[in-house]
Amino acid sequence: MLFTGLYLVALGVGGIKGSLPPHGAEQFDDTTPQGRKQRSSFFNYYVFSLSCGALIAVTFVVWIEDNKGWQWGFGVATAAILASIPVFLLGSPIYRTKIPAGSPITTMFKVLIAAVCNNCKSKSPSNAVMGMKTSPSSYTTETGEEGNATKVKVPSQTLTEDLEFLNKAVTEKTVSPMLQCTVKQVEEVKVVLKIIPVFMCTIMLNCCLAQLSTFSIQQAATMNTKIGSLKVPPASLPVFPVIFVMLIAPTYNHVVIPFARKVTKTEMGITHLQRIGTGLILSIIAMAVAAVVEMKRK
Repeated sequence: MLFTGLYLVALGVGGIKGSLPPHGAEQFDDTTPQGRKQRSSFFNYYVFSLSCGALIAVTFVVWIEDNKGWQWGFGVATAAILASIPVFLLGSPIYRTKIPAGSPITTMFKVLIAAVCNNCKSKSPSNAVMGMKTSPSSYTTETGEEGNATKVKVPSQTLTEDLEFLNKAVTEKTVSPMLQCTVKQVEEVKVVLKIIPVFMCTIMLNCCLAQLSTFSIQQAATMNTKIGSLKVPPASLPVFPVIFVMLIAPTYNHVVIPFARKVTKTEMGITHLQRIGTGLILSIIAMAVAAVVEMKRK
């Protein structure tokens, strides 16, 4: 029964963390500089809001669990989530939503299978890859009613040379009609494959973050946690990094990024890869310091 409850909690948390950030990002227009800046600020304040919730969890909820019991702690958390549902639904009339266009996982497997199958086939002129053809960067089309049509330039879709083996997925004749892929689908899969190394870097980062809720609490249980007449519960020890994140997120958004934009003269100020790299380096330093402290403690 215990493990069933824990698995359900993990399922719910995974669903929220996996869908809430993309939904929030969709509310901003990424075709304008102002929209991109607002979206960047959204993620900073999203982290800030998570830290606010974590602060309540490691202080108030921990106090309830220590004095009233675990059932009360889980009850408070359940009530908070239930209360958040109607608040979230109140914004439904003004939310910007995109029409579902199918599963990206299905598209990825479709492109990969089509590329492998078409690469295995013997090459022939009748099965040429579209990306190998020379095509203009745009073409002109007419829109509007007959007699009052206007000519509009529309960019043409062409295959890029990156991950060229995937270009075979776009052919005039494929092994199966179900494996017929468009240029847009192939290019989207290329984007996903390119960011896989970034995702893999975050695996070890989450291993570091897991220490806050596991090993840190185990260490606190062996320490003297009294501050004057106040005894701090071991489960409340993560309050320090939580407060630090609450302080650094607004500072980063309102001080660091504007300063970086002035220095670099760019819209982002600091590129996403630079932000990720800096975060990983700081995590490495933090883990190294923690290892030295643990060696001295023993």
